[in-house]
Amino acid sequence: MKTNLYILMAFLMEIGMLVGCSADGIPEKRDEVLPDGLTYIRFGVEAASGQGVDENTLQNLTVLQFDLDESVADVTEQDKAPCVTARYLRNPEPETDADGGAKGYYLIGLKASTKDTQYLVFIANAGSMFQDYKGTLGDFKALTIPFDQKTNNGENQLMLGAGYVPVKGVDDEQTHPVILKRLVAQIHFNYTKKLEVTEARFTPISLRLRNVPKVLKYADGITEATDYPEKTSENFTDYTSIIDKIEEGFTWYIPQNVRTAAADGSYGDDFRTYVELSGIYEAPNMQDQLVTYKFYPGKDDHYNVSRNYSYEMLPVVGGVNSFDANVSTRNLTVSPSANCFVVAPEAGSEVTFDPHDSPGTDVAGTEIVYADQVIENQYSRIADVRPVWQTSANLIDVIFADGLVRVVPNAKGETGNALIAAYAADGTTILWSWHIWVTPYAKVLDGTGTNGYIHTQTDSNNNTYEWMDRNLGALNTYREDKNRNLYYQWGRKDPFYDKTQNSAISSVITAADKGNALNFDVSVKNPTVFFQQQSGKSGTWHGGAAAITNLWDPNTKTVFDPCPAGWRVPAKLAWEAYKWGSGGNMAWDTANPYGTVWTVGPGVYSWFPRGALNNSIAFDTGNAYMWSTEWASTTPYTYKITSSSGSVANTIVGSLGGSVRCVKVK
Repeated sequence: MKTNLYILMAFLMEIGMLVGCSADGIPEKRDEVLPDGLTYIRFGVEAASGQGVDENTLQNLTVLQFDLDESVADVTEQDKAPCVTARYLRNPEPETDADGGAKGYYLIGLKASTKDTQYLVFIANAGSMFQDYKGTLGDFKALTIPFDQKTNNGENQLMLGAGYVPVKGVDDEQTHPVILKRLVAQIHFNYTKKLEVTEARFTPISLRLRNVPKVLKYADGITEATDYPEKTSENFTDYTSIIDKIEEGFTWYIPQNVRTAAADGSYGDDFRTYVELSGIYEAPNMQDQLVTYKFYPGKDDHYNVSRNYSYEMLPVVGGVNSFDANVSTRNLTVSPSANCFVVAPEAGSEVTFDPHDSPGTDVAGTEIVYADQVIENQYSRIADVRPVWQTSANLIDVIFADGLVRVVPNAKGETGNALIAAYAADGTTILWSWHIWVTPYAKVLDGTGTNGYIHTQTDSNNNTYEWMDRNLGALNTYREDKNRNLYYQWGRKDPFYDKTQNSAISSVITAADKGNALNFDVSVKNPTVFFQQQSGKSGTWHGGAAAITNLWDPNTKTVFDPCPAGWRVPAKLAWEAYKWGSGGNMAWDTANPYGTVWTVGPGVYSWFPRGALNNSIAFDTGNAYMWSTEWASTTPYTYKITSSSGSVANTIVGSLGGSVRCVKVK
């Protein structure tokens, strides 16, 4: 991965700082005929050593000459000095003698001045961005560089040096020393394990640098900062987690975080840069623990992180260290990955899952690879996880920390549904989304409750299936009109709601006709958009050359399957286990004509509410359509339930919103 400091060119053009200045943009040679008014100066240029970093290569070098004599003491006046020459060396090489031996200096043509000295700024490894620079010294000192861990590393490091040098119209045989210092600090972290408990195990899941200055100032290289950046939240950020190869260690390059003591002697502790290591600690006769360690690179210097300095951090992880204020722990159970998580609405209930683990197998033809959605090289792409919609205010709280997502339901016993999403660093791009089903039925599914059932049914081939007693998203099994569920377009993982039943999300879910240009990436980024029927696609909602018929698959749980872990959308054959008429146990409820009753046993039944969502997301009170994973030649199969003809395996267009009844994975 190359250092991408050339993003600065576009940045500076945007703020209007790149305009013409006298620069020829060619390497210096002693026999070169210099433009009028320029004179050669010798410089011994070298990178500062002794900081533990050895990325000293000069890929390129720019020299900015400001018309400023060192006798000017007032900073305001200094900042008014204009750039009078900018010289750019593409491949800087020191001068050589007749035998090819290095003379140890560079010849650089600068503009002769009548002033005693000129202020020179040397910039290494910034590319050609300053070869046409024109502006004042104050303009230059105000420039900043956006920083992140993915584009700034140890290769081609930006370095800077400055000082006053006489630039006269005569040959100057003196070699003026120039020491270049890196504008960044290096933080290298590599932990080792020496667990104190026999047979204990620590598995890292997240390595993260926190409280990092957002930008780097060029002025850091020519002035000594006393308190930079200003200690406000707007100036700091947390880098996204490193989630792969953590045990191999990692190195960051960041702007300095220099601290000045306040009147009370504190150093702005809220903004100390630190490394956060999180992992799962397992030991015999002990519940698994999520352990998070904090390590401070500048601890021995009032927590300063200084430019051109290397911080070598080699901690030893010994256990939960509950006595250490920089170690936090909590009991942890990580739920298996899925697109739906079920949680009971009561105090003490919660769901924790790893958003970097795939909820199923990728589907060829969609160009969606789950790992690529949420991971880039070693880095998590997820910057935040938060609700997209929820059926009532404060139904759930969502916490994204330590590389894991934690969902805590309300403690009031309120049931409902929510959709949460992982967002990229821009704060708006959705990378993936998950359905949260808040219902007491969660305890039936995990085997600890009795507020519902799991039913067994056998098909004509003597295959046995275990079924939920309600559709996905349903909040109870009451036989009434308002007992509805969530609705799904065939092959999509994200649910839709009958908006007439809930005003809290009526403005969030929309319908859109994207035509045949729609792709799966668009659908993942827009989980609240109900994509309308695509012409020429047998009623599918997605674009492309042909319908993709294994988005839900009868043989595997795919990345688009909407059911909780251990459950899946049923195959067509599973639905054929249900029987109507004489000898059957399925019947339209004539006393409560809002759906179908499946009588499991005395006083035990399962409810199939009527209705579906049409192409405009309007609720259709007619038939109920229960999706299967399979297709006929042109359209997907459903289990269609009607008040007049009972039930039949039928096909409908996949762009409609049908119901999902999950069956246990065998």
